[in-house]
Amino acid sequence: GVGYIYSPTERFAVLAIDFPTNIGAFEFANTPDEPVALHIQWSPVAPGSLPQDQYRAGRHEILAMTFEDFERDLRSHLQRALGPYGFSAADDIEAIFLNRHPHGYAPEPDMYGEVSQGQMPYTVRGRKHLGRIAIANSDAGGRAYVDGAIDQAWRALKDLKLA
Repeated sequence: GVGYIYSPTERFAVLAIDFPTNIGAFEFANTPDEPVALHIQWSPVAPGSLPQDQYRAGRHEILAMTFEDFERDLRSHLQRALGPYGFSAADDIEAIFLNRHPHGYAPEPDMYGEVSQGQMPYTVRGRKHLGRIAIANSDAGGRAYVDGAIDQAWRALKDLKLA
């Protein structure tokens, strides 16, 4: 009966049944008796540090962990959260697929305007031309979404006088 668990003091703060999506031969569960995919999220931070230092520390922590570390922590967390309701990590987990992406999101601009747009790292370094190559991605726009990447593609074309 649960679809989302938020555990702010655990490594994996978010445990959620993945979006109901059918892709090719894969069909999302139609009944509680069928297997489901869980979306599990961990965003390591270093409280008290600057955001860029937190990202760097988080990337280091993620890459330093073994896959066995991830599995042990995940199984333990699921067992503690769901064990009282009949879940058995040993019996009920069929497979674990781990996507270890230590990239994080593109840093968003300072919402209080403490740094001008022209001084932001994504403006200074992320848009620097390499000869006739102009960089166009969400990082170059300081916006971690597809519309940011599209805006940057248009900007890069204009920079190279192709648009």
